[in-house]
Amino acid sequence: MDSDLFAKLFGYFSIGCWIVVFTPQLYENYTRKNTDGVSIQFLSFWILGDILNLFGIILENLLFTMLLLALYYLFADCLLMGQVIYYRTVYPQRHIEEVVVNDYGAGGSDLVTPQHRHHHRRSSISSSSSTSSSSSSSSSNASSHISGLSHHNDYLNEHTSLLPSNINSKSRTSSTTIQQQQQSSRTRTIVRLFFASSIVSWTALMVGSALFFFGPGQHKVDMSQWHLIPQLLGWGSAILYCVSRIPQIMQNFRNESVEGLSLPMFVFSVVGNVTYCVSIVLESTDPTYLFINLPWLIGSGGTLFFDFTIFFQFYMYRQRTDLNNKTSV
Repeated sequence: MDSDLFAKLFGYFSIGCWIVVFTPQLYENYTRKNTDGVSIQFLSFWILGDILNLFGIILENLLFTMLLLALYYLFADCLLMGQVIYYRTVYPQRHIEEVVVNDYGAGGSDLVTPQHRHHHRRSSISSSSSTSSSSSSSSSNASSHISGLSHHNDYLNEHTSLLPSNINSKSRTSSTTIQQQQQSSRTRTIVRLFFASSIVSWTALMVGSALFFFGPGQHKVDMSQWHLIPQLLGWGSAILYCVSRIPQIMQNFRNESVEGLSLPMFVFSVVGNVTYCVSIVLESTDPTYLFINLPWLIGSGGTLFFDFTIFFQFYMYRQRTDLNNKTSV
């Protein structure tokens, strides 16, 4: 089997991953009827990257599998964005209207006619006049009894505050506050490490690419095959794809939660991006060919660092949730 066949196999396998990649997140949103866990900036950058990617592939006349992927990217991202907008704007309003209608329908059976209401008012007036004397005689006894109860409650509150259960409750509250402060400090440290690692990774990637194509001992790249506009579109899409993960990562850090996100979506994304890069490399290792496809290689391979950061967030925050559930039990 030659490399061309392997390139096609990996390319179609990548398409298969991207066909199902959004299904887990779409299902997660549908079952929860909530999309607060998904960053809308994340999807916005992704869609802009899809548009630039599609035009760049068309103008550069790249692989047919790349064109299919670009078209599906745009369709699936728009579908996911539509779901996010629906559950954040349309669905809550419809849900409120349904609740109002249901409450009105349930309360309708309690409505009475004006004649019945008038009769009820007259009977209540007559009964209130007959009971006014007895109620006035008992009011003085009730007030003295209530006064005694209030003094008794003040005495109980003063002394029960020293009971072990209340002391334990206060200690638990203070320990929880300390834990939250420690978690916030740890989150800030992780965010700093994330940005530092991002800068180092991108610098290493770009320097390595430059040395590979233009370093000593490398074959010259035929720049006559390099077209400015498609390359600018390709690099724009690559940057948007990589930057798109940052709002989602920062939202997870701020909320200290990955609730509402689907882990399989990012698993399929990683597998799809890896096989996508492999299919390009297997197609040809000619420096000119690789240099022309470099924006699309960076756009897929460059996102892996950010995807693995999200994997780390899933591990960290779900482990913390499990620990909190155990301690609460």
